Amino acid sequence: TGNGMTIAVLDNGFPGVNTGQPFQRLFDNNLILGGYNFVDGSDSVYTGGNHGTMVLSTIGGYTEGQLVGTAPDAFYYLFVTEDTAGENPVEESYWVEAAEMADSLGVDVINTSLGYFVYDNQNYNYTYADMDGETAFITRGANVAFTRGMLCVTSAGNSANTSHPNIGVPADAPNTLTVGAVDQNEFYATFSSLGPSSDGRVKPDVMARGVASAISNTQGEITAANGTSFSSPITAGLVACLWQALPVLSNAEILQIVRESADRYNFPNAQFGYGIPDFALALNIGLGVQEDAKQVFKLYPNPSEDIVNLSFPKNILSAKIVIFNGLGQKVLEKSIFQDVASFDISQLVKGIYVYTIESLHGIQSGRIVRE
Repeated sequence: TGNGMTIAVLDNGFPGVNTGQPFQRLFDNNLILGGYNFVDGSDSVYTGGNHGTMVLSTIGGYTEGQLVGTAPDAFYYLFVTEDTAGENPVEESYWVEAAEMADSLGVDVINTSLGYFVYDNQNYNYTYADMDGETAFITRGANVAFTRGMLCVTSAGNSANTSHPNIGVPADAPNTLTVGAVDQNEFYATFSSLGPSSDGRVKPDVMARGVASAISNTQGEITAANGTSFSSPITAGLVACLWQALPVLSNAEILQIVRESADRYNFPNAQFGYGIPDFALALNIGLGVQEDAKQVFKLYPNPSEDIVNLSFPKNILSAKIVIFNGLGQKVLEKSIFQDVASFDISQLVKGIYVYTIESLHGIQSGRIVRE
């Protein structure tokens, strides 16, 4: 149910969230941890457009017998980054500021049911060539967010029937889970923006229901709405639940197993990407990955200035670590035991080293950086 996970929703406003019945459970359980309005520069998040309210309801909403969000027990931060008064590049900057704040607050998953391609001032418009995963400011921000350990889930867009039918930004970001839309029968929603990215990567990544998706409006009424704006948060909540079940996995591993679970993983296309994910299958894949992860030593932090810790695989009590410099010369050798699993590299000069770890499990090697 997302318990213990933290999701940031970046959108255009959340009016009615503080008063509507479908969100009462969030307040009763102290699950909304805070937020910020980057457009107004204030703490007022229960204002602005109603889009964010509907988006949040698909993840965190709860009305018994009518609506259960995909992660009803997760923690939430609400950030207003979209200005309803117009479409301008500054909104990309608001998004990046919000992502930075999300990082500082320990957020796990960011949902972005927003996308940019055309601006009020046409001089700022993007072209399809710009959908290359590294040009747009917001896309570069999403790339950085991934390196900080967060997983961004992003709407593919609703522009398939327009003059710019392809995904916008930041949906083009390489390590963002970009979500298109299908209906209840798993048929492609004809508005769902198309891939691939301009540099040929599979986009969208996966698909989820974005036709007649169950949502709450600002009055707390349960109704339905269309758009990848809803297929994305539905998926973001599922991702949070999956990560809750597989806590030792990284954001990169979660991203990959969701892709692998999709029904077109071996034959992706421009409409579906890898297809519709199966989260039961993703869990089974992830349990295998998680079990394999238990069978290797892990060094952290890496890079390090001084003390490096070593996590041991199951049933291994001792090991010997040997570190070599770039010339292949041995510069450190130490026996390490599970009850005192750390060693000091402060005596080494700054640089990149190769290590080997010898144990009953065999020999493991890798790189470690002294910073």
